[in-house]
Amino acid sequence: MQSLLSMKQLPEHAREKLLFAAMTLFASPKGFKETSILDVVEVARVSKTTFYNFFHSKEELLSTLFEQLADEFLQEVEKAILKEKRVAYKGYAGIRRYMELCKQHKPITQVLLVASVGVSEEVEEVRRKAHNRFAAVIYETVRGVLPETVSEQEMKMASQAMVGAINEVIIQHLMVSDEAEVEPVARLLNRITVGSFTSLAMGRTPLSR
Repeated sequence: MQSLLSMKQLPEHAREKLLFAAMTLFASPKGFKETSILDVVEVARVSKTTFYNFFHSKEELLSTLFEQLADEFLQEVEKAILKEKRVAYKGYAGIRRYMELCKQHKPITQVLLVASVGVSEEVEEVRRKAHNRFAAVIYETVRGVLPETVSEQEMKMASQAMVGAINEVIIQHLMVSDEAEVEPVARLLNRITVGSFTSLAMGRTPLSR
């Protein structure tokens, strides 16, 4: 399947048409709540029957769209980390790339981080999986450079916390201002991340006492 983030026009296949239409509509001022299935099929240029051949509901369409977009975002983050050869800069490279994508695709980021919250249990499950995958990327990036005294549980919990912090900064800072710059914010978030894991390594957290 072609990357949704790179699509500029309606694709050829029906399922991709529906996902592209959903992305376009959910990321528009109309948003998820005000968009109907009829709106989606009209933009996708398919019938309602075709819609129900692929999705049972608008919520299932959103969860599928979320999963695809989150996968594309995180693939880009992983590529940025792999491309950076300096171990100390890998975390920064991943955070910066994630923030670049969020700024470049603000309406889509709004859907992923804000509008999708609380829509349904199915969507929440996809949100949790995306959060956990991002945390796993952070965990894999740092675990090789931390001493064995830092437990796996501590590293995983810290990674989860960092994902929450990064997303909150994006919502509160990057999403509300067109003037917000990625570079200084990414550097700050990386310093916070490094500081948190350094603290773990030095045995300063309650869990390691």
